[in-house]
Amino acid sequence: MNLRVSSSSSSGRCIHGTAAKVACAVLSVVGATALAQHASKQKAVPGPQAAERRKAFEATCAGCHGLDGRGGERGPNITTRQEVLQLSDAETLRILRDGIPAAGMPAFSSLGSAKLAAVLSYLRTLQGKGNTAAIPGDPQHGKAIFFGKARCSECHMMQGSGGFLGRDLSTYASNLSADEIRDSITTARGVDEKRRRAVMVTLRGGEKLVGVVRNEDNFSLQLLSLDGSFHLLQRSDVTQIQAQAQPLMPTDYGSTLSAAELDDLVGYLMTVARREKSPQIKKSKRQDDDH
Repeated sequence: MNLRVSSSSSSGRCIHGTAAKVACAVLSVVGATALAQHASKQKAVPGPQAAERRKAFEATCAGCHGLDGRGGERGPNITTRQEVLQLSDAETLRILRDGIPAAGMPAFSSLGSAKLAAVLSYLRTLQGKGNTAAIPGDPQHGKAIFFGKARCSECHMMQGSGGFLGRDLSTYASNLSADEIRDSITTARGVDEKRRRAVMVTLRGGEKLVGVVRNEDNFSLQLLSLDGSFHLLQRSDVTQIQAQAQPLMPTDYGSTLSAAELDDLVGYLMTVARREKSPQIKKSKRQDDDH
């Protein structure tokens, strides 16, 4: 078979004879197939799964910044603060790797690039990608469950109504997926152990107070009682602190609420969070326009 390849052709075109054309076509198909298979393999290589990204974030950042990144007792809000949102991926990774010693933030270079990338990816999800998630269930029925059957409002505030023992949940679900919220409800994930159980404090005069310990040291104890009252107690006046057996945050919602009811409750949390966040976004845009 007489085949000639034009060296001046950038496409490597084969010429001269029908057989040559057939052979060239076969080679082209084989080459294209190989390239497609290679691209498919490249595309099929997955990045860190959602659970892995969340696990990396919880292990690295949640202890200071909170599970939702909106700030904790030892770290600021890194989810909605403009100065954090404006950081590029490279700048954020540098901060994760090198830390900010002056601000008390440690360096996490020992985690390696893969885990740092997973942390960054989950942080980006918290910073807004969750807003596009579909809302499950019937949010209106979910509201009835929140203030009724599930008794969430006994501890948690929602748009100004509810209890004081737990965190305000008005914006809790703004950057979380439905699966993450459902998991938090059924496992009480993210609830501080000290705040998960109430304690009974007995005072020297015999008075008993039941509530949640907010802060304590060798000399004093700050207690938020079940009625929302705040008590600053001296250690010398306290004779006994006894943890209550029943946790404040139920761990059996997976069985006491049906799958449909859980969807409704999750839908309500997501709906309120988006409604609460929208005015903040508009206000931020107006402020940017003013400047």
